[in-house]
Amino acid sequence: MPRKKKLPHTDVDIPEYQLESLARVLLPILQEYLSSEQGQKDYAEWQQSQLNKQSNNKVSR
Repeated sequence: MPRKKKLPHTDVDIPEYQLESLARVLLPILQEYLSSEQGQKDYAEWQQSQLNKQSNNKVSR
């Protein structure tokens, strides 16, 4: 029998079964959005902003 993946502890007191239910609802919606043209554009912009933040943090250290 495969082991169940242990989720990281959070400070939110939401039962695991409710988090899993939410994930089951959101996953297909997110997959559809990220496979769309607008979703891919938004994701590329987000990635660039993350790279900019990382480079700004390295420069300020």
